[in-house]
Amino acid sequence: MKSRKSILLSCVFAMSTAASGAAFAQNTNEIEELVVTAEKREQSLQDVPVAVSAFTDERRELVGINSVQDLTNFTPGLSYSTNNDRIALRGIGRFSNNRSVEGGVALYNDGAYTSSVTAFAQSTLFIERTEALRGPQGTLYGKNAIGGALNIISKRPTDEFYGELRGSYGSDDLKVIEGATSGPLLFGIRGRLAASWSDIGKGTYTNLNPNGEDEGNRGTYWTVEGQLDGTITDRLEWWVKASTTEWHTLGRGPGGRTTATYGIRDNLNPLQASLTPNAAGFGGPLALPGNTCQLCFDTDDGNYINLESNTYAANVTFHADTFDVKYTGGYNYYDYRLQTDLDGTSRQAPFLLPIPARNPVTTAVLPGQITNALYFPRQHNQYEEEVWWFSNEINITSTTDGPLQWLLGIYQFREGSNYTLSDARFPDDARFERPTTQTGVAVAGNPLRRYAYGTSENTNESYATFGQVDWQATETFKVTAGLRYTYDRKRSFEGARLMCLYTASCPISTLTGRPVDITDAAAPGFSVLAGVPTLDRSVVGGVTGIYTDPTTGIRHRQLDQNWNAITGTFGIDWQPDPDTLAYAKYSRGYKAGGFNSGTTTLNTFVTTDKEEIDAYEIGLKKTINGNLQINTSLFFYDYHNIQVPISFFNTVLSANQTQFVNLPKAVNYGLEVETVWQPIENLQILANYSYLKAEVRNGCCFQDPDDPRGLQRGAQLSGNTAAALSPTTATGAINTQSLNQDLKGQGLPSSTPHRVTVNANYTWNLEPGNLSASLTYVWRDKTYYSVFNRYYSQAKAFGQTDARLLFNDKDRKYTLIASIKNIFDQRGSAGISGARINSLTAVQPNWGFINQTVSYVPPRNYSLELQYRF
Repeated sequence: MKSRKSILLSCVFAMSTAASGAAFAQNTNEIEELVVTAEKREQSLQDVPVAVSAFTDERRELVGINSVQDLTNFTPGLSYSTNNDRIALRGIGRFSNNRSVEGGVALYNDGAYTSSVTAFAQSTLFIERTEALRGPQGTLYGKNAIGGALNIISKRPTDEFYGELRGSYGSDDLKVIEGATSGPLLFGIRGRLAASWSDIGKGTYTNLNPNGEDEGNRGTYWTVEGQLDGTITDRLEWWVKASTTEWHTLGRGPGGRTTATYGIRDNLNPLQASLTPNAAGFGGPLALPGNTCQLCFDTDDGNYINLESNTYAANVTFHADTFDVKYTGGYNYYDYRLQTDLDGTSRQAPFLLPIPARNPVTTAVLPGQITNALYFPRQHNQYEEEVWWFSNEINITSTTDGPLQWLLGIYQFREGSNYTLSDARFPDDARFERPTTQTGVAVAGNPLRRYAYGTSENTNESYATFGQVDWQATETFKVTAGLRYTYDRKRSFEGARLMCLYTASCPISTLTGRPVDITDAAAPGFSVLAGVPTLDRSVVGGVTGIYTDPTTGIRHRQLDQNWNAITGTFGIDWQPDPDTLAYAKYSRGYKAGGFNSGTTTLNTFVTTDKEEIDAYEIGLKKTINGNLQINTSLFFYDYHNIQVPISFFNTVLSANQTQFVNLPKAVNYGLEVETVWQPIENLQILANYSYLKAEVRNGCCFQDPDDPRGLQRGAQLSGNTAAALSPTTATGAINTQSLNQDLKGQGLPSSTPHRVTVNANYTWNLEPGNLSASLTYVWRDKTYYSVFNRYYSQAKAFGQTDARLLFNDKDRKYTLIASIKNIFDQRGSAGISGARINSLTAVQPNWGFINQTVSYVPPRNYSLELQYRF
């Protein structure tokens, strides 16, 4: 591995690597100009003073960009986790999927904001071009663009009739059928209709349960999209798009089965959690399924994913004599539902748990006496996101040829969502339908047999006004300045309910055999300090505004908060000749605060402050002799108030809390280099390299739940009392109190230090047509996926090799594509996490053992695709 890495790095620097933005001609590999809309007006990629990676449909087909993970391979600084659907640029992204938390990378589909990363994985039948803008884009893109922005530009209706059919077959019984037709309709209106259906019949991960199904990347997707456009006068043009999508899968898509867990389970303790036993592994095998085979699991409940989505977008442009007025609007709706197995076993039959016997009057434990209590092991969770949003934007853009160019805009966004993070159930245990109080009195029914429920109804509003001016001071120097004001408001109506069974928190249940509703005690929605209630600053109505609905047993709380910021940019470009662009720029970025809402315990502190960033960047874009493009950028970020959910020590309450907090300060800096080189006719070599250092500079004091005593290498203890640090308590017992750690020097999650991508492709011009061969190698350095940089959260370095063959007949009617990805079947990781077995005690074997859950990139797979155009 080291030798291959060295060779690739040598190639990158020997070639002075650079820009993935060049496009390919249809029949040769000639470098040609690519026009992008990164600054909301059409410009050549090499003239834009922004670090941009752009990919046309031809480029995507040639190098094999078929998924968001593929997009990261060719975009320096971009990372994506398939399992939790999180994307990041240069170490800035999101650390929670909560709907009241913003992402750090703005996503736009035909100019309209979207929160769906998966839209970027659509095939080239739908997408004309993809653009990745690296660095804060707070002036022109604003919302969530603190880390950068990604744009999709759809294929549009055509002037002449066009049709295309595609079919694919591949590994794991992959079947894809796609088609599109486009052309003129009536009264100068053009139309386009496209559809896609795909199904994968076999799962990537093996279920050791003989009665269960294999899972992972299995199931059906389909999409239908329609477009219309036209002109009303010579000055007014319009375009509209509508699409609908459905998923019905078994572990395919975000939230699907992409992980395997390695380690051991607690098979000793009948009570393995503080509220409900969660003891399906009691008396079972010690080893987890991942120990048996690498891509294995053992469950009875399937990882079912269902999604229904509708998207609408519209553009209207009026051309005045000296400026354009453009309206962009969009509406999106989706309902995403995910079922996951919580007990982690295929055990279904009820059995008896040996638990301490209790006095029927006082409920006190009877020393040395045991009761065998009935237990149903099957548990699952029903996660749901029902989300809808709409946005409206108006841009007024100058169109004269003078030295002063300007753009003004206003923006509006509103989102609503019903978000259920936890809907954990014992589906086979009818007793959960009839919970009681701690004294055995019946309470509101629980027909869905939930034992932990956390939900929220959310509203997110954003308004902005912005402007940017470009002044061509001389023939070679240009000055750019922009400002944006943004106002954000968020509201969240939370609901929570918690049950208890058999544990010390509900002793009456050991006698009645019925679950106990402990919601008011376990999820009060506030804390008490010296007899005084302490509330999150966003709670509406104080303590009296927090209440339990007697008809449902669900406890509610309302949150309401707003944030605002002025952001902007200032930059200088120098263009001494048409083949050279050097630039230096400063950008101020902002991301609204949010809530860690919808938890099962209504945590006391859930509000975060806004994130802010001061970004400094210099870049160079150079074309040499017409056959070598070099684009490079060097950046430094001063990053403040990074939003993360984490454990910490609250000095006000003098107690440990779990809070959605702002890490005070981090610093991100790095180097990115992209190249396209054509050493001989028909041969092109693409290469890029990225270096990223993203580390916390101020962050104390927090606790690692997987290393509560700070014993792992790299832990920096800070802010602890002498009693807490002592290895034993005052009674001589082993001290298990969690200790605070200083995060200074820890890397931000998903920040891969080094990444190298090299692609070589060659085209043969033959009598029947053109044959192109493409070979890609990607190497990723070891990466931490937790702000606690420990061995159990570090993914190993790995390399992946892909290959493709494309044949186009001379009339461009047929295209045949054969591809194989991950040729050497490398088990590369796109995410990793640790989980300490907290139910074990200091006197039991395996105490402190940490299991690992690894999210893998897909194993070796192949496909064959035929395209026919008419």
